Amino acid sequence: MKNFTLAALLFASFIPATSQANLDPTEMEHINVIYRTPFEYSLYQYTSDTLQAFNQQLLVDIHQQAKQSSQQMAKSYSLSVAENNSVNIPTKALVKTMTLESAE
Repeated sequence: MKNFTLAALLFASFIPATSQANLDPTEMEHINVIYRTPFEYSLYQYTSDTLQAFNQQLLVDIHQQAKQSSQQMAKSYSLSVAENNSVNIPTKALVKTMTLESAE
């Protein structure tokens, strides 16, 4: 069974893929867009700007909604994010002075 599987994989590796044989890298599809009037061009610009602003606002809204839901989940577990961020852990003298003291 192993020999048959190895032989099939070896045979398949020597056969060229048919999808690669039909591709011609020199040919590229070109699309020409002609605006008949300045109004059509300005309408296109306005539409694309509006859609871009909408997509950016959508991303901001998703981020804000995720942050708000995370804070609500934290509150349900009696965990305050603002309290955890403001807690200061006292540092040791070694860290403050950045010098090593000899062991006694």
